[in-house]
Amino acid sequence: MNTPDYAELHCLSNFTFLRGASHPAELVAQAAALGYRALALTDECSVAGVVRAWEAARAHQLSL
Repeated sequence: MNTPDYAELHCLSNFTFLRGASHPAELVAQAAALGYRALALTDECSVAGVVRAWEAARAHQLSL
């Protein structure tokens, strides 16, 4: 499958209260499954989810 280089630059996890729905690890796994090379986690008012996203990104070899 030939996919273009793409990185989602606005992605909210469930750490953004009442706006995001998915766990950071789920977002990273889906991005990897879609062939993304990177993902920007842009939670509002908190960086609490970035550690979980970073751990998942390492496992999926995805830039965060």
